[in-house]
Amino acid sequence: MQFFQSRLSSKLDELESSIEFTDRELSPGVVLERRVVLGCGLGALAAIFYSGSQKTLGQELLSTQEPIPDADAIELETLIARVRPEARRLIASEKPDEEKYIEIAIRELIKVNKLETYRFMPSRNGGWETDFQAFVPPVLLYQIRMSPNSVIELHDHRHHNGALSVREGGASVRSFDIHTHEGEAKWDVAAGEVPAIEEEFLIQEKGALVLKQGQATGLTRTRENIHQIEAGPDGCLLYDLFTNFKMNAQSFEIAWDGKYFDPAKKLCKVTWVQPDHSHE
Repeated sequence: MQFFQSRLSSKLDELESSIEFTDRELSPGVVLERRVVLGCGLGALAAIFYSGSQKTLGQELLSTQEPIPDADAIELETLIARVRPEARRLIASEKPDEEKYIEIAIRELIKVNKLETYRFMPSRNGGWETDFQAFVPPVLLYQIRMSPNSVIELHDHRHHNGALSVREGGASVRSFDIHTHEGEAKWDVAAGEVPAIEEEFLIQEKGALVLKQGQATGLTRTRENIHQIEAGPDGCLLYDLFTNFKMNAQSFEIAWDGKYFDPAKKLCKVTWVQPDHSHE
């Protein structure tokens, strides 16, 4: 993968800084956009961070594509054969580069031909269903069919990362991370050290994406690991690829009122609820 374009400047109304966008072509017609902030002092950078203009991981990983040429399309077996060695190297690494890995996973996931349905299983609360397609440790693949405007409620991805591809329809994704105030001890989310089930804690919204058919994005164990997915008015079909760092990887739903506790910082008060395995 090579950077093939590195030019775009934008003057910010309140900041004397330059933002350079670099596009990385993952495969023909598939573009990954990254942003580099140039010529900013610390005050300017802080203003960018708190203004919400910082690019989120979901935005960095967001792929847009023209239809994949037939010659580049792959079957499920090929996807697993290409991704699994990368996944095993990732997990074995002392300093795993999950973002680079998710880029690779997205590049391959968007090429997969339409999957044959095995068996869709309804979710606990209805509105969406999952079809378990493959489990070749440490890689898992599901397809998820969501009814119009249905919601996969807020949940985390304990001990695993993920790549999400929209194959039909559209969906919106809101992403969050566990938040600690300055001076407080940080939770080691990658190690599974998070607040207890009964403990109230804070999460901070990092961004929201509206994904159309043919687009994909991802998350890691430490960045935007918590998210909520809402189907568009026509519903959607998603391919969801997970990579487990531990065999007990799972997702925990999060109870919240959907409101900001601190709107300026987009902080929400939440608690864990019992694990929901229906989309795992």
